[in-house]
Amino acid sequence: MKVTKEIISDIKVKLTIEVEAGKIALASDEVYAKLAPSIKVAGFRPGKAPKNIVEKEVGSERFEAEVLDVLLPQTYYDAVVQENLEPVGAPEVKMIKFVPTDGLTYEAVVEIMPTIKVPELTKIKVKKEKVKVESKEVQEVLADLAKQLQKFEKVDRAAKKGDRVEIDFDGYLKGLPFDGGKSQNHPLVLGSGSFIPGFEEQLEGVRAGDEKEVEVTFPKDYHAENLKGEKVTFKVKVHTVEEIILPEINDAFAKEVGTFADLATLTADIEKQLTFTKETQERHRLEDEILKAIADKSKFTVPDSLVHQEQHRLLQDAENNLAQQGMQMDQYLEMIKKTREDIEVEMKPEAEKRVKIGMILSQMAKDGHYEASEKEIKDAIHDRMKNVPPTQAEEAKKYYESHDGMHAIANAIVGTKVLDYLVETCSK
Repeated sequence: MKVTKEIISDIKVKLTIEVEAGKIALASDEVYAKLAPSIKVAGFRPGKAPKNIVEKEVGSERFEAEVLDVLLPQTYYDAVVQENLEPVGAPEVKMIKFVPTDGLTYEAVVEIMPTIKVPELTKIKVKKEKVKVESKEVQEVLADLAKQLQKFEKVDRAAKKGDRVEIDFDGYLKGLPFDGGKSQNHPLVLGSGSFIPGFEEQLEGVRAGDEKEVEVTFPKDYHAENLKGEKVTFKVKVHTVEEIILPEINDAFAKEVGTFADLATLTADIEKQLTFTKETQERHRLEDEILKAIADKSKFTVPDSLVHQEQHRLLQDAENNLAQQGMQMDQYLEMIKKTREDIEVEMKPEAEKRVKIGMILSQMAKDGHYEASEKEIKDAIHDRMKNVPPTQAEEAKKYYESHDGMHAIANAIVGTKVLDYLVETCSK
């Protein structure tokens, strides 16, 4: 087999691959062995008909296509190994000549990994911010916990801001009911801002049993097209007015929240959790800043095929996020008046950045000979399995112990090691 390499750019090469007739014959024999048992030929037992007869029964066009299906992957792989290339996507193949008794010649244009030179890391410095938890933040968490234990007490007085009312309401647009404008026994805390601006304020002063008409105007950026900027009327009936009773934040409160001996223990735990969260956020900020600085100083071309793959992943992630919110991508696109192609174009800069950073991290892992030990992989699988619901445990275990699963975990471990090194080297 003869291979001629032509460099098109720093990330693209064209291989002209010439395959001799003998290799074609071997591929032809392989195809014959695969097809013969399924071809019924009068006078021959299954699989025993001569090759020329099997080829005639199958049809020369299909037989030759099967031969190429065997031959192209084999010879392309051999050519890539011979030329010491690192392809990043499938090749574009152009057939030049195919005569089974004479030879095969084809071109394969493929994108390859560029040469990546990591910049001098000692010249990259990002300031590490000191993490501090303020007393105010701890008190805010305690207040949120108190809300979770709040109680409601019916009162025989006019509703005021901070009270909870239970209401029925019917909405009318230009005198006609509209979708989503009706509800019964709906709980609403006045002042919570959960309704259209102006609605809750107009209910201050109502009593249980009152009926009231409320007029509001929907925001111009409201998600429902037919309600944007529209003035509507709600007919409201008030069932109850309740005062919210918050528990006193003391030792008894701490015991009710969880297994805490007293308020001091609960407060210490909250501070610990807030510290961990802030340290994690600071670590992510440091990583992002360092990687951005390295990417800005690294000059190489990012292969289009990898960018396209990342754009597709980003679009899939967006689709999954919308699905979790109960919305389909097509509905979202119609709402924002854009197409999938528009979204992919908008995602391209982020996709390029992610791919570039990934390539840099991969190169650093190679340069630093970072590896994941068998024990590290097993420990990581064990940790991940702790968070898997029992109903999904069997499926998760099967994936993590598969080649793809273990490879993904190994990559994550190596990536963490590289990031640890970067943060240690480049933060100040």
